[in-house]
Amino acid sequence: MIEIWGRRNSSNVIPILWAVAESGQAYRRHDVGGSFGGLDTPESFAMNPNGLVPTLVDGDTVIWESTTIIRYLAAQYCAGGLWDPDPAKRALADRWMYWAKSTGGPAIIGLVFATVRTEPDARDPAAIERLTEATTEVWQFLDRHLADKPYLAGDHLTMGDLPLGALAHRYFHMDVARPDLPNVAAWYGRLCERPAYAEHCMIDFGADPAEWLALERAGANPAEK
Repeated sequence: MIEIWGRRNSSNVIPILWAVAESGQAYRRHDVGGSFGGLDTPESFAMNPNGLVPTLVDGDTVIWESTTIIRYLAAQYCAGGLWDPDPAKRALADRWMYWAKSTGGPAIIGLVFATVRTEPDARDPAAIERLTEATTEVWQFLDRHLADKPYLAGDHLTMGDLPLGALAHRYFHMDVARPDLPNVAAWYGRLCERPAYAEHCMIDFGADPAEWLALERAGANPAEK
């Protein structure tokens, strides 16, 4: 059985859970990271020397770094679906995975930390404005890209949709200004129709650190599928 180490509401763990659910493979998840701790033990460092989440163990295979884990799950269990056997077509998905890590994701995650993960009285309006503008640019760029295609890499869901798709639910439910994004909204709507996305990505994340922590604890289970 696949084992995943990471709390359920981590932005890096969510797309892993989505990917494994799309694959239909059985898995067991372990609550570590965030308020659960557990990343500074010798056993944890032996699996992931970064002391971070997620970590995936599949038999004798141990993998860390979320993008690499997604690629592994897609190649191992979703060939022809999330993973295209044609290298040229697969590159169309690959680029969005790495763009999410280098460009798209940091702005969105930064906005989450500046708002949801910061107490209201301690929030920096100027920083929130800068991050909102940066995030708007990210989604407007995606909106233009999605004008003539239903998914980021073409006509069906691929691994390229997962890192940014996992963040879309938070973006559309945060208390921030958002521009009109008809193509992104349509893409997000298609994702919402997928049972795996609904279960693992469409989860409450609260409006402040207290709610975040309470929901983190409340969402600790289910751990096994």
